[in-house]
Amino acid sequence: MDNYINNFFFTYLPHIALAIFFFGLVTRLILINKSVQAESTQFLADKKVKLGSNLFHIGIIFVFFGHLTLFIPEWLYHLVMTTETKRIIALSMGSFFGIMAIVGMLILVSRRFSDPRIKANSSIQDYLIIFLLLVEALIGLTAVAETATGPIEKYAALSEWAQAVVTFQPDAGAIIAGHSIQYKLHIVTGLFIFMIFPYTKLMHILVYPFVYIFRSGYQLVRKRN
Repeated sequence: MDNYINNFFFTYLPHIALAIFFFGLVTRLILINKSVQAESTQFLADKKVKLGSNLFHIGIIFVFFGHLTLFIPEWLYHLVMTTETKRIIALSMGSFFGIMAIVGMLILVSRRFSDPRIKANSSIQDYLIIFLLLVEALIGLTAVAETATGPIEKYAALSEWAQAVVTFQPDAGAIIAGHSIQYKLHIVTGLFIFMIFPYTKLMHILVYPFVYIFRSGYQLVRKRN
């Protein structure tokens, strides 16, 4: 039974999550692309929101790209560093940006619950997303101590598992069967976030208006009747 559960969550669920993610991505962008927006409430808030938003976005983006290093083959990064060096960099950068993201989220959560106007303009989706991201970040940080003190083979196994998943290896789940509950909860929560990603306002990450940053200055003027 334990093998079946482990196999489901860490061999099959990643592929299910990928299928749901790409299906949602295609249908959202093609069929209802005008609904992709962040639904920001910044115009309702004070200056605290800018600090919280910046900390959250910078932290979460760097944490996300840090996780992508799991897919770098061992032979490739061994050209410039050892696995131990990679672990030290991952722990230090992950902890720094993870804490930054958590602080930002706590500021945003406090704002969403304490400001009556924000609360009135918040949906169930808003609470669900911030809750899932906060839980995911906190679980990730709880695994830092174990990653730092555990055997290097366990850390390397995480990359081996990620690469086994994307190459459709049938025994991918067995690679991390002996890992602790923190790692497994972190992975499952991340996969759930991945699945709901295309159907929530998180989609605005993929269609960020880069042109807006480089726009020339202009002023809107209305004519009097």
